[in-house]
Amino acid sequence: MFDFLKREKKPNPDATRLLASILVVYPTIQSVTYESKDGMLELSFALNGKFSHNDFEDFLKYVAESVEAYHHIENLGGATIELNVEGVFGTYFLNVRRDMATLTCGELSLLTELASNYFGDKLIEDYGGIPDEDYMIAQADFLEQSLNNTRQLRVDGKLVGVREQERVVVYSR
Repeated sequence: MFDFLKREKKPNPDATRLLASILVVYPTIQSVTYESKDGMLELSFALNGKFSHNDFEDFLKYVAESVEAYHHIENLGGATIELNVEGVFGTYFLNVRRDMATLTCGELSLLTELASNYFGDKLIEDYGGIPDEDYMIAQADFLEQSLNNTRQLRVDGKLVGVREQERVVVYSR
């Protein structure tokens, strides 16, 4: 009857800032989704161009081997990673799902660098001008802090962060 009186639970601010920071620090990531029920974070990279099935298979193998080596070096046992590609007619989305329990900023940097190196100018990047270096360092530090805070707190529901022109929007679903 009085729906406007119902208060919806607000998303965890640390989780919201985490998704926003990922999109600010890594302009190659087009969207980020966090699903609390499985504790997974999904990063989506957008690609524009023609690719063969083998291109994606080779890339997915390249990422799996590189991430496995990174996990071995960093002693991150038990990490879960899932990779898939979806799309048609020259526009594709490369989706990387990672468990939040073992995800690090170093691995986020590795994933974005691998995608950038492999796909080059076919990887869609959203640079709204050249960001100030001090600002980017502060954002990277903030990202590390948000990642640690989000691991320690319970986050309910599903959060989605997307790019909207020159802004980053995070909403709860």
